Parts: sequence; structure tokens; C-alpha cells
Amino acid sequence: MKILYIDTENFWRGGQEQLFSLICGMNEAGHEIMLASPCSAPLSERVSQLGIRTIHFDQGMEVSPKAFLSLYSLMKNNEVDIVHFNTPQPVLPGGLAAKLLTLTKGKRPVTVCSRRVNFPLKFRLSRWKYNHLTDRVLTVSESIRKTLLNNGIKPDLIETVYEGIDPAWNDAQEPSVLPFCKDSLVVGTVAHLSQEKGHVDIITAASLIRDKCPDACFVFVGEGLMRLELEEHARNLGVSDIMHFTGFRKDSESLMKNFDIFCLPSLSEGLSSAIMSAMACSLPVISTNVGGIPELVIHGKTGLLTEPSTPDQLAASLYRLLASPEERISFGREGRKIVETRFTIKQKLEKTEYYYKLLLSLRD
Repeated sequence: MKILYIDTENFWRGGQEQLFSLICGMNEAGHEIMLASPCSAPLSERVSQLGIRTIHFDQGMEVSPKAFLSLYSLMKNNEVDIVHFNTPQPVLPGGLAAKLLTLTKGKRPVTVCSRRVNFPLKFRLSRWKYNHLTDRVLTVSESIRKTLLNNGIKPDLIETVYEGIDPAWNDAQEPSVLPFCKDSLVVGTVAHLSQEKGHVDIITAASLIRDKCPDACFVFVGEGLMRLELEEHARNLGVSDIMHFTGFRKDSESLMKNFDIFCLPSLSEGLSSAIMSAMACSLPVISTNVGGIPELVIHGKTGLLTEPSTPDQLAASLYRLLASPEERISFGREGRKIVETRFTIKQKLEKTEYYYKLLLSLRD
């Protein structure tokens, strides 16, 4: 199959990491792969290093004649079989371009879109483009699938394909040096420093348990616009000395091997790749009962779930696991089993390829 992947983001987050693993897997399976994305994006750089063709593609507004013409030309000149939108913005111009190919060439590529966020569809245009310009919407959790159903997307268009990782690859990563938090219990998180990830609640919770857990320290791996605000919040609560910001790191899985607990109290989440990696590292997880997280983290078995924006609940969960090495070990062991059973890259690749081939057979 000739597969064109399209991603419009300039940063590297979970969605780009998951697309990169999908591209690698489909390339190894023998399919002909192309990626259209901004030339300055980390994803473009990493994909081109594999010898895979990358095409510069930028899109400003969603309604973009320039994006439409660019994608139409790409599909027409390369006789693409599958167009897979990794981000929602290019669905409108790309879907219309695919429709036009039916008129000009008599056959169009299959269009597939990944949906990783659990936000409701606020606009009629969003509902229209998913219902009329995609052959399948692949949601990364059942929670997102239900949200789309409740927002009027046709049931036969939506399939859940869980994201996945390679536990063996995680195992092969050597632990990175963590110069701080020596002789401490490390509570770590890996996430973009943005409001929906709940870093503020971690800092507040840390201040609530500091006296009871004097040997705990906290590590934030990631970068974002909230960094200065978070550092100031830590200073105001008197915990800046136990809060450590590493910035963006390519070796986040290696850093995780220094953690004792993984904590991600998201306000909204489709399905967290970082939590998967943490569970693959046999770490107990403290997170929130939102989006697809409960499909990944089982309360009382692989970790603890709290309600979002409740730093007092978060503090109680942190204190419970910091004080219980037995539970940390047990939760971590069970989490690893769940990743190996349900959330592997092999399963993601097989299921995605299955839908590609099914949709091509229905088109033909």
C-alpha cells in the first residue's frame, strides 16, 4: 500500500510519538510511506532520518485553498491508497481533495483520521467533515468513541484502536543519570507543561504532604508555556527545592527508570502514551478518572485514580504510595502485565493495517 500520513504540528508530543511508531511499523511491513508535515517539525526530522520521504506541508486556517491544492496534488501525483490524518486540521482540505479525485481519476484514496482528544465537537463543520470526508475515525480510547457518538458521528465510521508501545524497547533503555533527588523517593511525570496536564495540582499536593514525606522529590519532564507559572507556584508554596524541571528530553523512558511513582493528574486525556511507558517500566501510576485513563489504569490494581482538580485527593494518594513499598511493587507489576496484554505496538499495527485493507476492499 502507498500510505500518506499528514501531521500539522511543529512540536513533539504523544500524538507525534505514536505516529512515528506507526510509520516505522508500516515501513518495516513493506508499505510505501510518505509523510506530509512542517519541515521544521521534530517528526519530519526523525522520519527523514529513516530514509522515508517527507514533504513540506504547512496549514494555517482550517479552510485553506492552499492546503487543498497541495494535498490534491500529492494524492494525484503519487496515486496514494491511504491518506491518514494524524491531526484534525487537514481533514477538511484533504478529505475534499480525495473526493475530487473520484471525479478526475475515477478512484480516490481511502481517508482515515486519528482522534486522540476527548473534547466535544463544538461546530457543525467538525461533525460534517468526520461524517462525510473520512472512511474511518480511529479513536485511541472507548471514551473518545463514546464522545464522538454523543456528538452525532455515525457509529459505523468509528473504531477504537488503542495506542501501543514496545515493552522490550523500554527494557533495553539504560537509566539516564538523575543528578538530583539522591536518596529520595522520586515522583515523576512526563508531559507537556500545559494546563490540562494538572502540574499545578502536583505542586499543591506536594506542599500538603511535605512534612509527612520529607524524603520525597518531584521531577517534571517536559517543556511548555506554563513553566514559569509552575516554578512561581512552587516558590509561593515553599516547595521549589523539591521540584525539579528537566525541560524537554528525548530520553524520557530512561529517566522514568529513576522514578518510584508516576503521577499525571490530567484534567482531560484521550489516552496517555506517557502512562503506558510508565506502566511498561513497572511503575505504579497516580492519575485522574478522566477520558481514557480508566481504560489504562485500574484503580487499586495498577495505580490510584482521583477526581481532576482535587489536590487533597492527590496528596492522599501520593502519601499512600510513598508510604507503601509493597503497593508500589504490586501496582507496578500488574501495570506491566496490562501493557503486555492490551497496549503493544504490535497490536496497534496489526489492527490499523487490518482497517486499511478492509477499507480498500470496500472501496474497490
